[in-house]
Amino acid sequence: MALLLHKAQTKCFYLMTALELGISFLVVIGIILRLTGLPSELGQLATEGMGGYLRYLYDILIAVELIKLLCRHDLSSMVEVLMFAVARQVIIDHLKVWENLIAVLSIAALFAIRKYLFIHHETYEEEKKRRTGLEL
Repeated sequence: MALLLHKAQTKCFYLMTALELGISFLVVIGIILRLTGLPSELGQLATEGMGGYLRYLYDILIAVELIKLLCRHDLSSMVEVLMFAVARQVIIDHLKVWENLIAVLSIAALFAIRKYLFIHHETYEEEKKRRTGLEL
């Protein structure tokens, strides 16, 4: 029974990985299509102002970060996507004062999470080497 359950879990994992790759591929196609419209958005800069152009660029940037998140599966990617999403909201939309305060506090919390609550893989490996060097 346990072997059958393990096989089902493995097949489900591979299916979900294939779906993630498929979604990533579709997002890449969407980014390419959006990039082809970038020159026309630049042309509309004079009429609509900088807000529409920045919205367009942030949408592309958030999509790229989403692809990185789907490919890497680590906490730093998740924090980066959230930071870009909140920053886009603050920069592009005209929020009320208390909404801006909440957005700034959430960005500060994301920076604190990134700095204090998780260890980068490289830092972990260096710490592991340092500890094993001291034990010898």
